[in-house]
Amino acid sequence: MILAKSRGKLRSLKNYLGLALSVRATISDSKSDFHKEFPYVIPPIYRKLADELLVELHLLSHQKNFKNDAIFATGLKELFSKFTNGYKPKEHITKLFNAICNCNGFNPTEINSTSEQLVNKAKSFTKDDLTAFLSTQINEKKDRCYYSRINAIGIYKLIKEVPSFKEYKEEDLNKEISEIAESLGYQYSRVEKDISMYKSNIEKMRQALEIIALNLTTK
Repeated sequence: MILAKSRGKLRSLKNYLGLALSVRATISDSKSDFHKEFPYVIPPIYRKLADELLVELHLLSHQKNFKNDAIFATGLKELFSKFTNGYKPKEHITKLFNAICNCNGFNPTEINSTSEQLVNKAKSFTKDDLTAFLSTQINEKKDRCYYSRINAIGIYKLIKEVPSFKEYKEEDLNKEISEIAESLGYQYSRVEKDISMYKSNIEKMRQALEIIALNLTTK
């Protein structure tokens, strides 16, 4: 009886380890595909972004409740654009984005197109237009409302492009973001935290680039 239980535990342990190794191998495969498509050295200041984004997209691609919608596409494009500011050589920026997307099963052309369309529409959105757009998003999502920080950045980018919000104070803008987040089924506290961290990291990146530029000019 004791031997049977021990064998059962050993079998469970083997199954668990096999699953863990499988997940790890899948991430490893994504990274391998990435380096095949982008066989260039990534400058140190941008390396963390590339690695984190690659892993994040990999994990999202395995979430059954995740939906790659217009807000997500806008957030992904905005995040990548902001944190590759100053990247050299410039001709590698598009290649880097394409490789990060492709190795995880995301179509970079569709991401770019969807993001561009939403941003262009948002620039002429009224509040009623925004409400109608969000209603469409809610209907399309149904039960698929898995949250990621990229969604929060998409919401922030969307709000910043709507003309009627241009003159809003930070407090009023946060209220609008809160309403949008809750309408999409997201916890505002998480959205607020992720947007705050995003803005803080942009500022840190800007300062780091300024220091690098200053060091280069003094040499």
